Amino acid sequence: MTIEHLLVRDFRNLSSVELTPGPGVNCLYGDNGAGKTSLIEAIYLLARGRSFRSAQLAPVIRHGCEALSVVARLQEGHRLGVERSRESWRGRIDGQDCQRLSEFAAALPLVLIEPDSHRLVDGGPERRRQFLDWQLFHVEQGYLQSWQRYSRLLKQRNAALRATASDLTIKAIESPMAVAAEQINALRHAQVERLQAVMTELSTAVAFRLPGDIQLTYRPGHPGGFDLIQAWDEQRSSDRERGFTQRGPHRADLKLTCAGHPAAVALSRGQQKLLAVTLLLSQLSILEQTAHAAPILLLDDPVSELDARHLDALFSWLPQQRHQAWITTTAKPSQSFMMFHVEQGRLVDG
Repeated sequence: MTIEHLLVRDFRNLSSVELTPGPGVNCLYGDNGAGKTSLIEAIYLLARGRSFRSAQLAPVIRHGCEALSVVARLQEGHRLGVERSRESWRGRIDGQDCQRLSEFAAALPLVLIEPDSHRLVDGGPERRRQFLDWQLFHVEQGYLQSWQRYSRLLKQRNAALRATASDLTIKAIESPMAVAAEQINALRHAQVERLQAVMTELSTAVAFRLPGDIQLTYRPGHPGGFDLIQAWDEQRSSDRERGFTQRGPHRADLKLTCAGHPAAVALSRGQQKLLAVTLLLSQLSILEQTAHAAPILLLDDPVSELDARHLDALFSWLPQQRHQAWITTTAKPSQSFMMFHVEQGRLVDG
């Protein structure tokens, strides 16, 4: 996908900003607080329905305004728009009302790299599960349906546990739940293997020097050696006491190791950031190869993520790629990107 026209209104410090980006690398540069990140945050909100900087919507809407709006026209001919107030939101795709966030996500696939991306390495399992699930949503038809079915049955099992339902009732839920879980685990496992191969290729192509042998392993959320039905049988009494299901793909993790040691322990903060960037760029590459549309890359403040050598390597690699990229930086880079100078919430010449 390529955004060929973007209009953002009343988004943080942006009153009304309109721009026509290029199909390649677009650089938003300016002082801290100028509104650079707010522009790519607006693109993210259009695609995902939420901010990556704030859990609450109130700080995102410009002070004194009732609602924000983001409208994008895509080179492929589609037009997406959202309007969000503190109480409601309205979305439109190609002139038709749309209330399903999954349709916006499918219409505008993107990968975000931002200053907290290292949490993919040193954060909890939930972030890594989301990383895998987002990739599968775009590249594996039917994954979303399997995950939605599993999630629905998981809620039913948890409710039955809290209601002290009989084992017979709980087992009736577990049977179809295990089928959905097996589908999820099989698809995740295959994607981790693919991610491992792509990451190795990409590190060479971008000239990233990852520290040691990085190994990715999918851990399905229950002990090896027996299936989920057995795991739930063994854990049922404990699950009843706690009122929730302790084993299953909702507790899975993507294990990251370096030379056999946990990456979060073995790597420095800078090395963790480099690994996270490599993982996210590998995801971008997989989406570009297999999704129905090439994704967009949002790269917020890469100077905080990469040292000078790796940043230069990335900036040399990006213009050779097919996807559209958006980069924010305080200093105007020397590369021949399409430049947009952001100052006090507006675009200025130079």
